[in-house]
Amino acid sequence: MIKLDESLKKEFKIKLQEFENKTFNKSDFIDLELLQAMVDVTKATKLECAVFLTRKNELKNLVVGENDKVNFSVDELVKNRFNGIRVIHTHPNGNGKLSNMDKRALLNCNFDCLCAIGVDDRGLTNAEVGYIYNNDVEIVKVPYAGYINKYGCLEKIDEYNKEYIKNYNTMHNTEKEQNKAILVGVEFSKSDDTLSSLDELENLSKTANIEVLDKVYQKKDKPDGKYLVGIGKLNDIKERVQLMNVNLVIFDNELTGSKCVNLEEFLGVKVIDRSMLILDIFASRARTSEGKLQVQLAQLKFSLPRLNALSTTHDRFGGGVGMRGPGETKLELNRRIVEKNIIKIEKELKKVKTQRQISRDNRQKNKTTVAIVGYTNSGKSTLLNLLTKANVYEKDELFATLDTTTRNLWLKPGKEILLTDTVGFINKLPHEFIEAFNSTLEETIYADVLIHVVDISNKNYLKQQKIVEDLLKKLKVESPVILVYNKIDKLDEEIEKENDAIYISAKTGKGIENLKNKLLQYV
Repeated sequence: MIKLDESLKKEFKIKLQEFENKTFNKSDFIDLELLQAMVDVTKATKLECAVFLTRKNELKNLVVGENDKVNFSVDELVKNRFNGIRVIHTHPNGNGKLSNMDKRALLNCNFDCLCAIGVDDRGLTNAEVGYIYNNDVEIVKVPYAGYINKYGCLEKIDEYNKEYIKNYNTMHNTEKEQNKAILVGVEFSKSDDTLSSLDELENLSKTANIEVLDKVYQKKDKPDGKYLVGIGKLNDIKERVQLMNVNLVIFDNELTGSKCVNLEEFLGVKVIDRSMLILDIFASRARTSEGKLQVQLAQLKFSLPRLNALSTTHDRFGGGVGMRGPGETKLELNRRIVEKNIIKIEKELKKVKTQRQISRDNRQKNKTTVAIVGYTNSGKSTLLNLLTKANVYEKDELFATLDTTTRNLWLKPGKEILLTDTVGFINKLPHEFIEAFNSTLEETIYADVLIHVVDISNKNYLKQQKIVEDLLKKLKVESPVILVYNKIDKLDEEIEKENDAIYISAKTGKGIENLKNKLLQYV
């Protein structure tokens, strides 16, 4: 397989293609004629040239870089350590020293060895050959690359491989590693608050047990048709992927199926977007049968227009983040089956909706119903627990709870209400999610009163407040709303209070009596 830059002159293409089916001496680290051809191309074009050779000295791949770098994340070559690939590539700057990027590529791709060969205007300079030893890079220095076959580099592969094989089980049979990710946000409009959105994406990633190593931000007039981001920024992301040894890139912007595939092919790691990450969190948090059905429905509706891309992704990266379901069931990727399952789950949820309506009617005969709504992680569950001792799961993370919980609350003798905790809202929530969670959101639509909980300690609390208000309008909620600013215990200084709002700390109980008195007005 030979991959040559389109701008490469025809004479060089012919020269390199001559080596495609050539048999090389098995005792040579690299055939000197092939090496000279690589030098000629590098001198003339200032591009990196790389060959991938098997232990039988067969030419597996030959690549001429698009600029001054070669992509080592070649899918068919990096399945595992034991495919026996060594990579030899040129450095057009005349320095044959292995770069940090080279060393990271060696560790990431588990090649037998990786060799850098310096090339300047006169020809060959020095070289370095790197091997994996004790999970680090051991280097053999070659002062003049023309003599590289005399340094016993092939024999050292066996020497280092024995040590690697001895430690292989210890290194790879441990518990599954945590996903490590780079986050990417692209801003196309001045009204976008991409940096704040990236911060929220980082919190979502932590909720999904993903370690975030870096965040990348770009302003752009319009999306790139193939990759969303510009090619320069994409090359920057690719370098970071290799240097930081990440296995996941998460875009804050919504990606089409084709863009996902294009990005994965370019970056060599799995790529998901914000919606897929939220789906993954929903899938891991659903506890009730209704919650699991709603998550499955959201997954199916989200996947339907992206089936071809998801199929490619699943084959290459084996599922994982963005592809999980309740009980870790495999997402079905056949269009007819997906459509059939959507109809089936919608029917099941319709039954649940009917049962919920009967229960709601019975409850509403004698009691005022109050729904707690708000942005995710605003403290809704903490408030429910404080008021009713409901013992609902609460944690300082996004989407700590997905399932609705309803409890009785006695405000005073003879004054009882029904209080319901609902799923939190979030920015950029896809319509598939809202449709799937329709039966749960009905608790909000049909409530007599809403308590809108806002985390006032969050620097973006006004924006979060507006997102919830806009979603309530979209749901056509007409019930009166009590605005509650929560987490006042986290504020460092006094704030100017609004007349219509109630200020509380669901953690300490401060201001709770004011809220109860307000609720009494609706009983």
